[in-house]
Amino acid sequence: MKEVDLDMHRSIDQLGKFSVNLKIDTGRNVPDQEVEAILTDILNRVGHACLDNGADMIGHIKSCAHGIDERVCSANLTSFRVGVELENKLRGDGIDSGYIMLHVIVHGLWDPQVRDISLKEIDTIMHEHGLSYRIIRDFFETEKRVRS
Repeated sequence: MKEVDLDMHRSIDQLGKFSVNLKIDTGRNVPDQEVEAILTDILNRVGHACLDNGADMIGHIKSCAHGIDERVCSANLTSFRVGVELENKLRGDGIDSGYIMLHVIVHGLWDPQVRDISLKEIDTIMHEHGLSYRIIRDFFETEKRVRS
């Protein structure tokens, strides 16, 4: 089997991809409505920033926030015409601390650009909401290869 470099693969499918898991330490209870607003902001702002920087189409941007007990609020964006679709199962309890996952697929940008755009927008939004966070896992593809 022949190895194809990631750059070659990306030049064929032209998809920029990035995923990250964040640990959120709030120091306060973040109500359900604010969790929804944070996820909506992340999806909308990452999506618009990608388009502003050369992406020509959103494939899928999704995110979820969950507390320690696994109650979850999830958000999906595939089109700005449809908007962000939310599913909130936090049961009105909000989140004291927990995790946020973000996964971005856009057409027309390279992975490093999607990563830089996403991390910049996340940082801005977290500061606007007064939340501290740390990156638990950054799934940026630097070593991955596609086999043919």
